[in-house]
Amino acid sequence: MRVKWDYFNRVRIPEKFTRYLWDYKEEAPLEMLIFRVLKYGNFEEIKAIFELYPEQTYKIAMKYPEIKRGVKFWIKRWKSSLN
Repeated sequence: MRVKWDYFNRVRIPEKFTRYLWDYKEEAPLEMLIFRVLKYGNFEEIKAIFELYPEQTYKIAMKYPEIKRGVKFWIKRWKSSLN
């Protein structure tokens, strides 16, 4: 089953995330950027993407079943600390 995207807008790829977006040059769709960092990134990178895009990261993390449970746990915790 394919998940329908919510964020099509293209954003500039931060230097530290370029290795996750091998098929894009300078800009990538926001949803693809966040998804790949959540799927392949380490703890610090996941925290960095959450700090850049907190609402979008939360929504994307909860939407995709392939995002690991531990990643979802931290995203929920960081989101609750914002409120």
